[in-house]
Amino acid sequence: MLENAKAELVQTIEDKNAVIHADPLPQMNVIPFQIQQLFINLIGNSLKFCKAGRDPVIRITCDQLVHKNNKPDLVSTAKNYTRISIQDNGMGFDQQYAENIFILFHRLHLKNEYPGSGIGLSICKKIVENHGGYISAQGIPEVGATFDVFLPN
Repeated sequence: MLENAKAELVQTIEDKNAVIHADPLPQMNVIPFQIQQLFINLIGNSLKFCKAGRDPVIRITCDQLVHKNNKPDLVSTAKNYTRISIQDNGMGFDQQYAENIFILFHRLHLKNEYPGSGIGLSICKKIVENHGGYISAQGIPEVGATFDVFLPN
């Protein structure tokens, strides 16, 4: 699914001289098309909001977590999760907007500054919730952004 997403974005990856480092991802019980779309949207955002004069570097890491009832945001009742993190060195964002960026049509920039409809991250949230998981975002202006996707095992 990740390789298919990268293949769909290959022209933009090449045009921006982007580098994508990815951990091997485990087998997961998911809807492949939806997870591929999740990767397309998240990687696409990293490419779109790269910092001028800096080649985009995107790191995709994966680890296993055990839910200890201390993260109420997780939708599923599963105890074990796979966390997939997509981190970039792009423009980042102010952390006060971390929840709002998942709202349909919510944009941090004017329409004429960056292309897009403002639905990509809301689609990501729906995909992750459809799988019983949770997505969160962390940003630092001018440093980059990290999106953590938690999917139940």
